[in-house]
Amino acid sequence: FVNYLSHMLNNMSTINYHNHFTEVDLALKTNINKMNIADTLIKNEKIKNTILNTIAFQYLLEDQNIVNNNLFIDTYYKYSTDKTYKNEILKIGNAIQLLKPNYDLPIVELTDANENKILSDKLISKNTVIFFWTGTAITHFETVHKKVLAFKRKYPKYQFIAINLNDTQEEWKDMLSNYNFSGITELRCANFEDLKTKWAINKINRTIILDDNGRIKNAFTNIFDVNFEDNLK
Repeated sequence: FVNYLSHMLNNMSTINYHNHFTEVDLALKTNINKMNIADTLIKNEKIKNTILNTIAFQYLLEDQNIVNNNLFIDTYYKYSTDKTYKNEILKIGNAIQLLKPNYDLPIVELTDANENKILSDKLISKNTVIFFWTGTAITHFETVHKKVLAFKRKYPKYQFIAINLNDTQEEWKDMLSNYNFSGITELRCANFEDLKTKWAINKINRTIILDDNGRIKNAFTNIFDVNFEDNLK
């Protein structure tokens, strides 16, 4: 029944005349439409909360825009009465608030190849691009590293840090031993839940750009976006 309602809301919330919207703005308006319709049509509180939670997690998984994320979460809070799931969404919302431009990137613990623990703020001494990968997505792993190597040649003032999210130390080292990604700093996430909470990581393509003081330039960009390079100029 929940799947049926989700498909129904997808159909009802579609915006047909959207040439003047960007892709991210269209996603925001469509998903806010879904929540408006769900609040109007669904009177059963438990079902409505389930639907709202589904919409929220799906949207936040895809969206990479801090302003739109805030607008979306405000609408979610207005309609949802599910305190348990709302607390989880609240964590994401709070993390997003701390990832604004010119804020210091929250500190997380990382691991190097020798199993040394490194705090993320100790890594930043120049302009930095942080990107993510996992051994369960090999194509992405190879493609993103090749793309980063091209950016590194073009923008030498930047350092590029790759963070493996969820492989073991042995799996991580074995995978990297088969490649030559010289010049990229390779580290592994020591505590994925902590990193996910502090950096609001919900999508593997997420990329974070910092200035030479470790302050955020853009915490919600995508290295595969056609306009990504504008962030480096």
